[in-house]
Amino acid sequence: MTVGLQTRKKESWKIFDEIAKTYDLLNRILSMGIDVYWRHKLLKFLPNRKNIVALDLATGTGDVPLVLVKAPEISKIIGMDLSKGMVNIGKDKIKKRGLDHIVDLRIGDGTDISLPDESVDMVTISFGIRNFSDPKKSLREIKRVLRPGGRLQIMEFSIPSNWFFRKVYFFYFRNLLPFVGNIISGHKDAYTYLNHTVEDFAYGEEFEGWMKEAGFVSTTFKPLTFGIATLYIGDKA
Repeated sequence: MTVGLQTRKKESWKIFDEIAKTYDLLNRILSMGIDVYWRHKLLKFLPNRKNIVALDLATGTGDVPLVLVKAPEISKIIGMDLSKGMVNIGKDKIKKRGLDHIVDLRIGDGTDISLPDESVDMVTISFGIRNFSDPKKSLREIKRVLRPGGRLQIMEFSIPSNWFFRKVYFFYFRNLLPFVGNIISGHKDAYTYLNHTVEDFAYGEEFEGWMKEAGFVSTTFKPLTFGIATLYIGDKA
């Protein structure tokens, strides 16, 4: 990882503050709506228990909690993000839907989780851990706050293995996505930065190895949409 990119990751929440107002719109446009489909995959791999307390890190504007709340097994969802601008928009979305008695969005750091040991049943991160300053520390923190038998689900961008889809992917991520994203968001390079974090980050077996190193068991990963994204799953023994 380049020094410049690592430095920006430490304060990436500032970038998200600056693009918060257009973030949801751009997510739908740039993913052509497929991000909604991807997030619903999380519901298929819930831990086998009732009254689940879920923690969503890098929660942004609350898109993942708004999916998780559909599961009757889940009784409470805590969302954490360092971007106050994103969290405030998320709180408005939650309140308008009358879900603030179930969903609690707050400012919080995914590498230093302000929750007691063994206090949640499931942790999710959707397209956020690559922006963490220390993702390996985050994995250790997640294991700490999970109850025994709890589950971690991480959804993150990855690089397709098929040469054709890889070529299309790189063209889109390196050219079209940053061009459109930077114009609509009004930010000079937010979406250029986000693209760089995708190409720089571990994926597939390498990232699964990080999960095992942190102590997770029964780990697996499932490529989504030709490998554009990947869902990683691991349990606490």
